[in-house]
Amino acid sequence: MFAPLTEAQALLDSFIKGDSFALDTSKADANRLLGKISSLFNRYFIDPSTKQLKSPTGEDRVDAHEMALIQNLVEKFEHALAAELNRAPTYVAEKRGIYSTFDLAENAQKVFSENLRTVIPTISQDEFTSAGRALAFGLGTAAAIHMMRAIEVTLKVYYESFAGPVSAKSERNYSIYLKKLATMADDEDAKVRPDKRVIQMLAQVKDHYRNPLLSPENSVTVEDATQLFGMASALISLMAEQVASQQKKGKGSNKPTASSAAPLSDEEDDMYDFRMSQAG
Repeated sequence: MFAPLTEAQALLDSFIKGDSFALDTSKADANRLLGKISSLFNRYFIDPSTKQLKSPTGEDRVDAHEMALIQNLVEKFEHALAAELNRAPTYVAEKRGIYSTFDLAENAQKVFSENLRTVIPTISQDEFTSAGRALAFGLGTAAAIHMMRAIEVTLKVYYESFAGPVSAKSERNYSIYLKKLATMADDEDAKVRPDKRVIQMLAQVKDHYRNPLLSPENSVTVEDATQLFGMASALISLMAEQVASQQKKGKGSNKPTASSAAPLSDEEDDMYDFRMSQAG
């Protein structure tokens, strides 16, 4: 009985705490059931003097009447839970490509490896989480905009790892970053140069997704957003990998990271506003 009683207590505790969803009308029945199971568990597996686990003798038998009481409480909880779920607002979210619905809605930022998440700015990860949630619920255009914002936030950190902090607001621009990065990538005298794969992907994102989204007449389908999700995660990962490499070499110790980057001010956030012109 040890394993089933332990598992039942853990599951009920999770329900009561609202880990899956917040119980309402069935919560009282869940508490009563948990109380009875805990009482039974403590009687046979907890030493009353030490409050520690004890090894059962193997000769104890659970009283049939107690089992009947537990079964009765289980049935009451199941009926109450079924009635509550029947009234609960629920939404059906289909799987998108190879991505599970739950991971898209709750853990999209985990598409990045743990070590890269220390380099990618927190605001960029938050945007990517919002992109995953929008994609899970079929909002292709919303997902694409959040991904564009995530890319541009990381792009600023990537650019500054080569060129240093940008002070002039007029220079905080996707197109300007892209042009200057391309120039630096062609500088054969530079010891460290931007990755040309990054520049190519940034140009592709700008031409095929970012610039078209500036027009309210254009939208992004769920299928296109799903493809962009993979491309955006790869692009952000490539930028973060090179920023991390620069930091290890001591060339970017004062550059912003996920833990040190300050939140964008309202003025700085204009950079990520899709009302800006398509210049460049």
